[in-house]
Amino acid sequence: MRPNSKSVTTALRKLAKAEIYPDNVSVIATGHGPMLKYNLEELVTRYADWSLEAADQRGCLVLYTADYGYADRLGQTISRGVTKAGVGVEMLDLARVDPTELVAAVGRSDAVVLLSPPSSDAASAANRAVLLSCIKPKQTLLVAESFGGEDEPVDTVVSEMVAVGVPVFGDALRIKVDPDEAIYQLYEEAGTDLAQSLTSKARIASTKNAMEVNVSKALARVSGGLYVITAERGAARSAMIASWVSQASFEPPGLTVAVSKDRAIESLMQVGDVFALNVLPEGDYQPTMKHFLKRFPPGADRFEGVDHAPGGLGSPVLGAAVAHLECRVVSRLDGGDHWIVYATVEDGGVRAPDARTAVHRRKVASYY
Repeated sequence: MRPNSKSVTTALRKLAKAEIYPDNVSVIATGHGPMLKYNLEELVTRYADWSLEAADQRGCLVLYTADYGYADRLGQTISRGVTKAGVGVEMLDLARVDPTELVAAVGRSDAVVLLSPPSSDAASAANRAVLLSCIKPKQTLLVAESFGGEDEPVDTVVSEMVAVGVPVFGDALRIKVDPDEAIYQLYEEAGTDLAQSLTSKARIASTKNAMEVNVSKALARVSGGLYVITAERGAARSAMIASWVSQASFEPPGLTVAVSKDRAIESLMQVGDVFALNVLPEGDYQPTMKHFLKRFPPGADRFEGVDHAPGGLGSPVLGAAVAHLECRVVSRLDGGDHWIVYATVEDGGVRAPDARTAVHRRKVASYY
């Protein structure tokens, strides 16, 4: 709900100004759970305190047009990608936001995402002009289509922003068919990449300073294997190199995998999802590891040119793997900057019985 925090504080302020709340309110219908009838003052105070704290963070502003095309869901998808990388998000309806509020929101944002509004909407056009007048060259802009049938051309939007000196982040996100899993994956990954571009320097410095030197050297002595996690859901699929993997149970057979919260594959490893653990061989893992360590652009097919085939549960099984395990996610534990994913093993196989698993050793624990 973090992207809606500013809307909560704005709504409460307007209700108070109109002398509607608290005396004339008996029921509150939330957008994420049951209606509230009791203890309203306490609950609203909690909402207000949380929303003020969340809205106070600098971060990313997502501008969309409510009830137009796929803008609502696509905007939420980009917002999810941004928040995965630890950056706050504020969402505003470009067709309904007050110009003064829009100027203030842009001023407290480091980046802006603009989902293309309908070209015939006068209110959206007016607020786009406001955006052009107040956005600064030090801010970053991501432009995306809403697929509503009469989108303002993204090339036009990009040209307007470039003309006032605003750097545009990557290529505009375009849609040619009704959005499917692959499109939502593209939008989420674009949001994550945008957030990472805002925090990369601070994140690297924070990681280096997070551990005392001797602790870092000692923790690095905990070795692990080298694996490729692969997952597929509908038209979306992804992969990542992993070494923080361990058997976790005998009955049922289970294992744990640590997945960074800003990894693209994290969205495909929710409770009930399936994935494959591909075991890399000792001495012959470099080509595979080099491929999957590349930085892929949002929505790119990570399996292009890679020998693979679908496993019994549907996740890609790599030809380079000496063994594979097909797993189903049972639970997830919040591990700070990682999710600890516990999964049961439902299938598997060994391709090279005499091969040994590659081992990953580090000198310090401040990097993988």
